[in-house]
Amino acid sequence: MSGKVLTFYLDGALFGLDIHTVKEIQRNVECTPIPDSPLHIVGLFNMRGQVVTLLNLARLLKIGGISEQERFVCIVLKPRAGMTDLIGFPIDRPGAVVDIDPDSAEQPPANMDGDLTRFVKEVVKLQNELLMVLDPDVIYQM
Repeated sequence: MSGKVLTFYLDGALFGLDIHTVKEIQRNVECTPIPDSPLHIVGLFNMRGQVVTLLNLARLLKIGGISEQERFVCIVLKPRAGMTDLIGFPIDRPGAVVDIDPDSAEQPPANMDGDLTRFVKEVVKLQNELLMVLDPDVIYQM
């Protein structure tokens, strides 16, 4: 992959998404829980008249879970072609937008946990951290 990646932190790890797949970052989001929903569904929130389903991405990645809090910072993804549903996920904190050189991106290592491997498309060694670039298509399948 080459181009710009929006980075964010989940459970202390640095993740990223191609900037073209991100609709926006929402701050101070208050969501409504859905009774009897799967554990990976945090709830719903209204974003200017559109309902957004919030996923617990940290739980899906099996790296922890979001802390129990009333309000979140979350990333909302653009809908896929032919779909109008919006999905998003709470994050610990946003990072920055970084420009990825195609020569620095590698396939996930063989010893990476299986659940992470399913979601991580590429890894990029930055100056001080390892960036795991997520595949938005896999997130949409959840």
